[in-house]
Amino acid sequence: MSPEELVRDVMEENVQTIDLNANVKKGAAVMAKKGIGSLVVVQEGRAVGIVTERDLVSKIIADGLDPAKVLVRDIMSTPLITIQPDAKIAEAARLMNEYKIRRVVVTAADGSLAGIVTASDLARVLAERKDYSDMTLNAIARASPEKGPYQ
Repeated sequence: MSPEELVRDVMEENVQTIDLNANVKKGAAVMAKKGIGSLVVVQEGRAVGIVTERDLVSKIIADGLDPAKVLVRDIMSTPLITIQPDAKIAEAARLMNEYKIRRVVVTAADGSLAGIVTASDLARVLAERKDYSDMTLNAIARASPEKGPYQ
C-alpha cells in the first residue's frame, strides 16, 4: 500500500454510533462490549461529534460524575474533524498531527457518515512502506496525549 492510497481503502466502514441524547453509561457499555475506544455521536443520522475513552476518564471519572446522569452531548468533542473517502491517507495523517487526535471521521460529500480512520489504521498501512513510513509514523507519534479537540 502506498501513501497515495485513499482513505476509503483503509477506513473502517462499520462505525459504532450513539445518539447525542443517550446517557454516557450506555455509551461506555457499547464501547466495552464492542472493544472499541470511541463512538461517533449522531443527531438525526448526521455525525455531530465523537466521544472517546479519554472523554470518559477526563470528563466523568476524574470529576466523580454519575455516567447514568450525564448525556453524551455534554461530553462529546466538537467540532468533528472529518475527511472525505477520496482524500489521500497522508491527509488523514496530517489532520491527526495538526489536531492531535487519533481518529478522523470519514464523511461522504453529502455529509453522511461513511467510516472512520484511526492512527492504528494508518500505522499499519504506512509501516509497509519504509520510504514513507518513518516520516508519517513520526507525525502520528507526535499526536501526543496533550489536550486536543477530542479531549
